[in-house]
Amino acid sequence: MSSRSKKVAALILTAMMAVAALAGCAGSDSKSSSTSTPAPAASNTASTTEAKAVDLSDAETVTFIKGKLKEETKDGKIELVLWCSGDDLAFEKTLVKEFKEKFEGDGIEINIRTATKGEDEAGGAVIENAKKGGDVFSFADDQLTALRQNGAIAAVDKYYEISVKDENSEESVTVSSLGGKLCAFPKTSDNGCIMYYDKRVFDESDLESMDKMIGKAKAAGKNVYFNMGNAWYSTGFFFTAGCTIRYENKIQTAALGTPEGLSAAKAMAHICESQDNGFLGSPIWSGEYVSASDGFKFGKLAAAVTGTWDGPAIRKAIGEENTGACKLPTVLMDGEQKQLHSFGGYKLIGVNAYSEYPFAAQTLAYFLSSKDSQLRRYENRGLIPTNKEAASDEKAKNDPAFKAIEDQRPYSHPQGASVGAVYWASGVGTIGGDLAAAKGKISDDDLMAKLKGVEANCRQA
Repeated sequence: MSSRSKKVAALILTAMMAVAALAGCAGSDSKSSSTSTPAPAASNTASTTEAKAVDLSDAETVTFIKGKLKEETKDGKIELVLWCSGDDLAFEKTLVKEFKEKFEGDGIEINIRTATKGEDEAGGAVIENAKKGGDVFSFADDQLTALRQNGAIAAVDKYYEISVKDENSEESVTVSSLGGKLCAFPKTSDNGCIMYYDKRVFDESDLESMDKMIGKAKAAGKNVYFNMGNAWYSTGFFFTAGCTIRYENKIQTAALGTPEGLSAAKAMAHICESQDNGFLGSPIWSGEYVSASDGFKFGKLAAAVTGTWDGPAIRKAIGEENTGACKLPTVLMDGEQKQLHSFGGYKLIGVNAYSEYPFAAQTLAYFLSSKDSQLRRYENRGLIPTNKEAASDEKAKNDPAFKAIEDQRPYSHPQGASVGAVYWASGVGTIGGDLAAAKGKISDDDLMAKLKGVEANCRQA
């Protein structure tokens, strides 16, 4: 947008009057699964109609926003709580400081307490007790439906809605929407796993299959790491085999006690036969090893299946010039090499429907998910942007991890449509964990019994 167009847009926005209360993302047709929290009162927010664009670098736009923030102050103050993961805490605090510098003053004091709450549990915590939850929180996209059903998440304010839709990738906007409403701010596009590897050990041709990688790692006196006991990773084998795993209308289906499920388990068993001999299927985090990056640093690992959140530490451990990233390899299944699948998705930022400062919370969420914040989050944390301009940055675009995420995406499955809490509690993770501990030596009959047990646990919940 030209500077003149931005100016015109800013003048239009400044002249707009606030209308309509901000509704929670739960529509009148949603069915809440919890009655412990009463419905929120109508929020006195600054929703505006026909908003065209928000430019946080434009002085008149900032003046307009500050005017709306001032209407929300209580005794001149705004008090917010921001939840984010422990890994992100230090970085997010730097963004909070900049947010305060931009919007404080002119009779506005902004206090933001930043607290640790994992993205895997934030949604559930807000649903359990929304009034004590963070005003703004980061969460994995599979939690959005439950947040909506329980009326715990606010729809994106109309003032920011068009900008969020225009600035972010189409898929990330779709994932952030329910029932025709934009319910969250896209944050990162890398909620999935890829393979990090040491270029000094592997040639590109070695990356084609898990068997090749294990053989090459063994020859180098190192290992390939894949956490078999963590269902978030090992479920990829079941997807690869074609097992039906769905979560619809709060009903979990996991057809694992089937020939396809057994094929997946036997493929895992085949890999686990190399446990401690070119392959590690369980964490080694003890003593000097506290993370996957330490495995690289101390020469234990030559490759690891993990997420982009580990990328910066791995690069630091073995050097950026030695660090490669690629999609997951193929695995031997039913006598054929088959591409390994995975979970994949997005991290989002939500606004608590019960926030006492709804427009301030919306503004903080937009600031944290803006182009500049996403680009800096990539530079500092290695997390892949959803913002189209940030993702087209030369460094981000050429990052091997970025390419690996995109190469894996056709084989990735959305968590929200696949699994609910009952799946994680079904014991599915113990199958891979037991195989790693037994170095793959578990009979087909015992594997089938375990698979049927998981299936029954899901069905009976």
